[in-house]
Amino acid sequence: MPRFTLSCLVLSLSLAFLPTGAASAQTFEEAAEAYQAGDYTTALAGLREIALGGNADAQLLLGTMLFNGEGVEADYIEGLRWFKSAADAGNPTAAFALASAYRTGAGTARNDAEARRYFERASSGGLIAAKFELANMLAAGQGGSANSDRAVELFQEAADADHPGALYSMGAIYAAGELKPRDMSRAATYFRKAAEKGQADAAYNLGLMMVEGTGVEKHPAGALEFFQFAAAEGLAEAQTALAFLYANGTGVEKSDEKAATWFNEAALRGDTLAQTRLARMYFLGKGVEKDLMASYTWLSIARAGGQDDPELAALLEPEMTPELLAQAEEALKDWEAATRPQ
Repeated sequence: MPRFTLSCLVLSLSLAFLPTGAASAQTFEEAAEAYQAGDYTTALAGLREIALGGNADAQLLLGTMLFNGEGVEADYIEGLRWFKSAADAGNPTAAFALASAYRTGAGTARNDAEARRYFERASSGGLIAAKFELANMLAAGQGGSANSDRAVELFQEAADADHPGALYSMGAIYAAGELKPRDMSRAATYFRKAAEKGQADAAYNLGLMMVEGTGVEKHPAGALEFFQFAAAEGLAEAQTALAFLYANGTGVEKSDEKAATWFNEAALRGDTLAQTRLARMYFLGKGVEKDLMASYTWLSIARAGGQDDPELAALLEPEMTPELLAQAEEALKDWEAATRPQ
């Protein structure tokens, strides 16, 4: 059930991460205030001289503006150069920005070894987000050898600081029972904390535990809220789980229409179980108008993804006329074109 989610952060720096240094503090403060006010011309005019003078905070902000193309044409190479200067001067936020660029290949060639090295620097500087990213890389053995013990330590440190992803990761660790002794009650506690901070995977996992009564008191009606949140966030598994609640009337008033709606949402996102269930609903005309062509199409899509429903196939295939099969083939071509990797 639980799984690790390795998140890749988009480079996005805010003034909340920009410490005010002692050297040229007032001048940098004026430039930072201009930046915050959206007066990029004034900010840039002051920043370049301060950055050349060695102020790491100014180097970081200048690099951010160049990288993001704020007040100037985007220049990834120059932006990264300033990030490196600030990082080498000991600025942990700059180290995090540089690591994120290497991790995602934003503005430079992807380099996991360099990403890990700079996340290490940022983590040593106390950045909680860096601890989380470094933990992910250590757990997966990216950019170097795996170190699960240290990964768990870093996940724990970040979770103690209420980092949503780390809270989810600790829940997954306790649920899996591989890196820590299995403790479903503790896993549920971490999932709840992460869910309350907007972590969709945690909300989904907690919802499953509440439906099954694993690690928490069985409470399907309570699971509804968590499934709804994760489903609204676009998590296909949660959309399928929510559809099953409505289809079975588990913890909620039974509604074939709502079940079909959520199965459809999950099916469009590639959930093969939802695709087979939606195919059944079209065949039976439950929650949707009976449509053999749509039923056959969704069953075919699910089969291509590795999920089958032999019982439905045995009932459906004799009903398919040459005309319906031709329509389904066209629908399948449209699906393949829409979902083909660019």
